[in-house]
Amino acid sequence: LSTDPEAAKMVVLGDKPVIEDDTFRLDPSLLNVLIGQIATLSSVYHKPPEAFVVRRGAGLGGVGMDDDDEDNDAEENYAAETDVGGDGDLLDIGALSVNDSPAGMYETKAPMNKVCGPDKSQGIEIYAGFRQINGTIRMEMDVRNAGAQDVVALAIQLNKNSFGLSPASQQIILDPPVSQGSSGQTFVELVATPAMLAPAQGKANPQVQVAIKNMQTSKVFYFAANFNLEALFSKDGQLEKSTFIESWKSISDQNEVNATIGDLSPASVDIDAVIQKFKAYNIFFIARRPVPNTEGQEVVYFSMRTATNMEFLTELTFKQGLPACKMCLKTENSPYASLAKAAIESVLRS
Repeated sequence: LSTDPEAAKMVVLGDKPVIEDDTFRLDPSLLNVLIGQIATLSSVYHKPPEAFVVRRGAGLGGVGMDDDDEDNDAEENYAAETDVGGDGDLLDIGALSVNDSPAGMYETKAPMNKVCGPDKSQGIEIYAGFRQINGTIRMEMDVRNAGAQDVVALAIQLNKNSFGLSPASQQIILDPPVSQGSSGQTFVELVATPAMLAPAQGKANPQVQVAIKNMQTSKVFYFAANFNLEALFSKDGQLEKSTFIESWKSISDQNEVNATIGDLSPASVDIDAVIQKFKAYNIFFIARRPVPNTEGQEVVYFSMRTATNMEFLTELTFKQGLPACKMCLKTENSPYASLAKAAIESVLRS
C-alpha cells in the first residue's frame, strides 16, 4: 500500500462491513452455556465444549480421559475447586432441582452473650440474645441477681439502631421475681419502625444500645448487645426462581461477598439438613444442582428478606467429604452484607 496510493485509497475509503453485536441472537439456552464456559476456547467459537471434546461416559472407552485427568490434577485446591460463584453457574440454573425442602422442624436459638456485669447494675448480671419466633422478633435475657433485693420489674428503652428496632412494650415483668442468688429468664418483643432507624454509614453497626431501669431501686444502667441479622429475616423472603435469577444478574459484582466457611460439623455439610435448618430461620431454598464435570460437588441457592425489606441472595458450594463450604452472597444493601454473611455462617454452624 505504501507504493500504490490508489490501492491505499481504496482500502482506507472503501466500504466496511457493519460491526454488529450478535450475542443476543444466539439461542438463550446456548448463550447460558457459553457464559458458563466463558473461560474456555469453545465459547470464542460460540459452541459448547461438547462440540469439540467427547468425554468418556459410563461403559465407554477412554476418549478424552487424559484431559479429565489433567483437569482433576489442577483442581486439588479446595478454593479453586469451589470457584463456582457468579453468573456462570447461575445462568445454568435451569438445570437445578427445585424440590421442596425436607419435612421436619428446627427450633431457632438466640446466641446468648454477657452484656452487663453486676458491678454496673447494683448486682444484676444480664446475658442477652436475639431470635425470631412465629414472626415476632425477641430479645431474650437471662437475668442473674447478685444484689440485695429481688428483681421484680424492669423498664427498657433502645437507642436508634441500624435495624430500626424498638420494644413493643417498655415494661418487663419477671414472674416469678428473681431472688438474691438466683436467675430467671425473660424476653422483650421488638418491632421494626422507620423512626428508630439509624442511617448506616459505611458498614452497618450491629450494636443495639439498651437502657434498663430497675423499678425497685430506680437504678438505670446501660449495655450494648450485638444483633444477629437472622432474627430479622421475614417469612416472605422466598423468591420465585425466575425472580432470583434476574435479581442475581442485576446485582453488581461490587456488591458481592465471598468467603470459605471451614471446620463444619457433618450435619452442617449435609445439604438436606442445611435446607431444613435454614428454613426455620427464614433462609429459603431456591434450587440446587451438581457442578458439571466435578464429582461430589453441589451448589445450593437461597434467598432472604428482612422485615425492613432488604434482600440477600446466596450461593453455597459443598464438596462431598470436606467439612467446609464456599459462600457467595449478593445484595443491593451492601452496608449489611457482612452481617448477612455472619448470619448465614452462624446458622450453618448452629
